[in-house]
Amino acid sequence: MGRLRLSHPGTLLQPLITHLFNSYKLFNLHESYLLPVVYCLTVRKDLPMYSLIFQVLHSKADELGVQLDPAKFVCDFETALIPSIQGNFPNTRVQGCFFYFCQAVLRQAGRLGLRTDYIHNQEIRRKVKMLMALALPVNLALAGFEILNGRKLGLVEALFEYFQREWLPATKIPLWNVHGVIVRTNNHLEGWHSRMNKRARKHHLGFYQFLQLIIDEHSKTGMVVRQMDEGYTRGRGYVRRSAAYRVQ
Repeated sequence: MGRLRLSHPGTLLQPLITHLFNSYKLFNLHESYLLPVVYCLTVRKDLPMYSLIFQVLHSKADELGVQLDPAKFVCDFETALIPSIQGNFPNTRVQGCFFYFCQAVLRQAGRLGLRTDYIHNQEIRRKVKMLMALALPVNLALAGFEILNGRKLGLVEALFEYFQREWLPATKIPLWNVHGVIVRTNNHLEGWHSRMNKRARKHHLGFYQFLQLIIDEHSKTGMVVRQMDEGYTRGRGYVRRSAAYRVQ
């Protein structure tokens, strides 16, 4: 894994993609730049596998003398991943990706036959967007929903019932609520995905080709960290943009 460096308080972001195996990656925010720090090749994505990955990370962190206690973990809304994070990092806040939350609401609107109304009916579109933008302080989210629910149109009643059932249980609100949150999504990782796919040049790389791709990426990440530690930032010098993505 190499030397694991975590800024404190750190933020870990987790995207999942499929190459030869399931490729699980952890990213860390270092000096406002997003950097990959861990790669895991797995054959499944379930609770035992995630727990094993985190146990290995804890062991490696102990070996390196690193305190692996990130302040926040940004991830998709995976039923296996979230309880694993909560069990292995009890002091860490789990933040679901806001983009995936909005996509889930829009997909449900489509299933309920609201796609055409959402496009052509301004009032319907406004109601749906207000529902997705319900990022009030956590203790006010329910009250905000009740205000919207009291003014809803009949066409979106089923969508509001879905939202109340799926997203308003007390344990769910902190996962999607982005009130006061700076890093709200893991969308900025898509640039990294795009670059890696371009470097791979084809789907389904052979194992050793994929391994070399990861080794090269790890080397670039180390270079970026050294540059930032030496004070080379956007204003003072050059940081390799191909290996780091700045979080605005």
